[in-house]
Amino acid sequence: MVLTIFEWPYGGQHVFLTGSFTRWTEHIRMTLMENSGTVFQAIWDLTPGYHQYKFLVDGVWRFNEQEPCVTDEYGAVNNIIFVKELEFAPSILHNEAPKSGMDVDNGIFQHPASLSGGMHQEPVSQILDGDIDAFRRHLSILLSRYTTYELLPMSGKVVALDLILPVKQAFHIMYEQGLSVVPIWDDCNRQFCGMLTASDFILILTELHNNVTMLTNEELEMHSISAWKEGKLQIRRASDVPVQSPIRRPLVQAGPHESLQDVALKIIRNKISVIPIIHSSQDGSSSQLLHLACLSGILKCI
Repeated sequence: MVLTIFEWPYGGQHVFLTGSFTRWTEHIRMTLMENSGTVFQAIWDLTPGYHQYKFLVDGVWRFNEQEPCVTDEYGAVNNIIFVKELEFAPSILHNEAPKSGMDVDNGIFQHPASLSGGMHQEPVSQILDGDIDAFRRHLSILLSRYTTYELLPMSGKVVALDLILPVKQAFHIMYEQGLSVVPIWDDCNRQFCGMLTASDFILILTELHNNVTMLTNEELEMHSISAWKEGKLQIRRASDVPVQSPIRRPLVQAGPHESLQDVALKIIRNKISVIPIIHSSQDGSSSQLLHLACLSGILKCI
């Protein structure tokens, strides 16, 4: 597949792209470029070969007269594009005076490596830095043009656990629902206050193994998430690891109107696996959990 940029430079309010690569059934929304009032772009993965396409601009079918065109069997005029296969620059093979089997300092082979049976290994492909930078720019444009609303499924469910719920019961809920991370709800303060993860249960089992008298069976049955979070803080303090309580520290979250770029940066900078998408009322009196976003889900969306 080859990442291909389509452009409509003639303005409009609502611009869509469709073509033979979507079987003419799916309309791809194009985004208005920054600092431009007329140029719309869309990026799509295409297989190598010829493809026909067209634009739907404010409900009217249009084609770009400045790009190659073709008339189909029904007399309609469409744009046409030929997509070439990506060509990677092969690694350079040295023909200098014999030294050793490979040049360790430069990290490249002087001679093709032989496999069993005398077969030669294919040269290592190299992607140019310019191509990587261009892809990063395209990805940044895409992520900045869409909001977290794009991540919300048409139907589904989200799970949150109350802060006073016993940890043992929380573990069973997460296991039965196939969840590795769940937001924690503080009913007293009417807000989401943290996340309960699989690593919490691993740490609990480790502490129980190291200190069998830490909790009796009865205490373990009633040990709440809140109590565990406080106990976890004490464990970290005892090990001289500087850490803030996950309950007292503000929860890393995102709103439904934030761009996918901002959400992805929050995940990366805070070194977390998922981030809750929460809709809060204007006065902050109520919060609604909409979704749990992750990097793989963001990439799937685009």
